[in-house]
Amino acid sequence: MSFYYRRKLRKIGRGLLESSEKVVLYRRDVIAAKDLNEQLEMAELVRANIKLRPREVIETEALLNRFHAVLARNGGKIYPVSAGTDYTEMIIMAAIVAGAIRSFFLQPFKIPTNSMWPTYNGMTAEVRQPSDEIPGYAQRALQLSQWTWTHVVDAEFEGEIAIPIMEVESDHADGSRKFMPRSPNSVPGSGILGSGFFRSNENQYQLLIGPNIQTIPMPADFGFDGVLLRTFFPGEAKLLLRKQDADRWQEVFRRAAADNRIQRGPLGLMLLTGRKAHVGEPILNFDILTGDMLFVDRVSYHFVEPSRGDTFVFRTNNIPGLADQYGRPSQNYYVKRIAGVPGQRLMVNPQGQLLIDGKAPTSPEPVALNNRQAMDRGYFGYLPEAGGYRYALPLNAEYTVTPGHFFAMGDNSANSYDSRGWGEVPAADVVGKPLFILHPFTAHWGAAK
Repeated sequence: MSFYYRRKLRKIGRGLLESSEKVVLYRRDVIAAKDLNEQLEMAELVRANIKLRPREVIETEALLNRFHAVLARNGGKIYPVSAGTDYTEMIIMAAIVAGAIRSFFLQPFKIPTNSMWPTYNGMTAEVRQPSDEIPGYAQRALQLSQWTWTHVVDAEFEGEIAIPIMEVESDHADGSRKFMPRSPNSVPGSGILGSGFFRSNENQYQLLIGPNIQTIPMPADFGFDGVLLRTFFPGEAKLLLRKQDADRWQEVFRRAAADNRIQRGPLGLMLLTGRKAHVGEPILNFDILTGDMLFVDRVSYHFVEPSRGDTFVFRTNNIPGLADQYGRPSQNYYVKRIAGVPGQRLMVNPQGQLLIDGKAPTSPEPVALNNRQAMDRGYFGYLPEAGGYRYALPLNAEYTVTPGHFFAMGDNSANSYDSRGWGEVPAADVVGKPLFILHPFTAHWGAAK
């Protein structure tokens, strides 16, 4: 017999030995002791035989055939190997490899909010006027590949549209009243296509149409107030103001108060928009663009310390300022920019500049653009406060970052709840740095900033 045939038999023998080990591992407890011992003895004979090259080929063939018969008797669904078993093992191994990559090397992460806009996008909206053309089905299908969903809300009632609002504590220098749109109700969502699967919370907003209330459900992290602003007050929505939409709304309320368009209705205070609704006709027409999906590099920070100016992803379960009202830790992951590392002194001056150790940094680019207040590029400067109370660290005065912690801030300072509001990030909870934006295929696609 040829050398190549003997080598083939040795390969078959090694394959049978591998199968034998799997049968013992998965079926040892259900195989009779006599049959198991026979299999183990046959395995030792095959292991010894395939190592002895001068053995007769016919003898080796016969031994392998007997070993196959024993495995077929003891193997159940493990042996003989079926295509289904092969695919199952392949899927399991792929899952193990993917899990290892996610745990130790690369982790996918979806940007949830717009606190880092315009560096990264959370859910944003492209708003059309209600009378504008609605995208057709073909265009909507194409948009779905970019994770863009078209929303058209038709009026359920007849009458003037009004937005429920509430009065808040005024910080206006002239002592004038201050308002904001009424907060939505948060309720459990209905899941994918109403199936109940993968349920998450949704916000229910309300509009008044005449004396009637129309409820509009929206994703929990979506800034629906911006849609209302751009639909009903497009002129004010274009103003370049320091606090962006927050200041734009105040301009809306200032003009509305002068025109007596803030009145009381079924839900309390309401802002009359001056728009009339007709049953079955659109009152809102907009697209929701989902947030950027990126890969997080989990390796680099094991070898180098995070630096001031880096964007980073971190766990929030050890940040007391993010616990809920019952003291339960947050389970979310956040992405922010490191404004300061241990020992650095931070402050936001009256000009909206972030100062590090008394100086305005010129890098990275988003920090420099914010310090210049490049509003035409979406950078409106820094604010010293971000709300919060017990754990807030406002930067009206100089603050020194404590050892073992980082001070996190969002590039979209006016719309970022960060270390100014809930305190510092423990260094032990840093997960990694954004590496690559893989979806959607917009101008952000590619290496993360």
